[in-house]
Amino acid sequence: MAEIAPRPYDGLRIVDLSGELSGYVTRLFADLGAEVILVEPPGGRPERQREPLSGSVNYADAAFAFLNAGKKSVVIDWRGGAGAEILADLVSSAQVVVVEADAGALLPQIMRVPGPRVVTVVSHFGLDGPYAGYRSCDLVTQSLGGIAWLSGTPDGPPLRLPGEQTSMVTSLYAAVATALALWDLETHGSGHVIDVSAQECIAHSLQNALQVWDLERHISSRGGEGTRDSTEDIFACRDGYVFLAAPLSLPMSWRALVEWMREEAYPGGERLSHPDWTDRARRATAAARAEFRTIFESFIRERTRAEMRAEALRRKIVLAPVSRISDLADDPQLIFRRFFVDVPHPALGRSLRFPGAPYRLSEPVWHIDRAAPGAGEHDTELSGIRRFAAR
Repeated sequence: MAEIAPRPYDGLRIVDLSGELSGYVTRLFADLGAEVILVEPPGGRPERQREPLSGSVNYADAAFAFLNAGKKSVVIDWRGGAGAEILADLVSSAQVVVVEADAGALLPQIMRVPGPRVVTVVSHFGLDGPYAGYRSCDLVTQSLGGIAWLSGTPDGPPLRLPGEQTSMVTSLYAAVATALALWDLETHGSGHVIDVSAQECIAHSLQNALQVWDLERHISSRGGEGTRDSTEDIFACRDGYVFLAAPLSLPMSWRALVEWMREEAYPGGERLSHPDWTDRARRATAAARAEFRTIFESFIRERTRAEMRAEALRRKIVLAPVSRISDLADDPQLIFRRFFVDVPHPALGRSLRFPGAPYRLSEPVWHIDRAAPGAGEHDTELSGIRRFAAR
């Protein structure tokens, strides 16, 4: 690996009081050099109460290891007495604090600590409004944010996106807002309190649905802004599925597809050359969708996703294989880009393979410094925090 250059957030201290919504916020800063201190209650965070990492890794274990790689951990009983004073000293030494609003008295306790800093407060619905203080979860916030309404097929129910997308999307928005406020803190000495609503983050991530409403007063729904062309869907092939888009609005893709079938003397090529397939309205009907699916899936039944991808690239057809999670480790593009990284994990006695940097910068500043910490692993290292704060 190339030598690590001086990183953007070297020397920055972040106190991490995150939860289910904001764990990835601080991980993004840790990757760029920040000292992120994960504050845990006695006994560790609830995520640690599951079975410890052993020969096999369950989803919760892997998620904790991923979200907390590169961080340090201290255990503080902050509810009162000496613990509250230690937390206040820790906060006073930091430039950034990330906290979730449903932590009850914790937020007021942080706000009482004097000095300018960025305090990023993350919650499902924000600090004010009729839903402020409501409890929620990934499913509910995806639904109230609108993304579930746009996901799935037109004839099916709303669909929750997998992978705790509320947390990931919210964390990305919160990280960007924190970085902007941090720049102002470093430039002008101005402290900031950032109120991040997960519902608003989801609502801002609905492709162009908000703009379609603003400009056309049309509510986007599953299947797109208007009628769905019969070619825009997922189709079964020999070893899985491919996504195809060959509507009339993409004439090169449509013509290339039909020509491919004709070259191979497949009868479907002649059928799709009929003038009725130039009728946009007809192509969006249920009958046309059923007919095209029968023709196309019969054509690709004995072809693999890799074969379909190669042929589509050669012919300039808009088509892509539908990858399973298990496929990604062998994806040629991700392998070429060296996307995955192996992070040693002491509890396992081996490494876990994680997604690497979600971006590539011109200088080698991204790096995972350490595996996710054990609860209180850095208590001794940070035991002089009160002296640090007083300097």
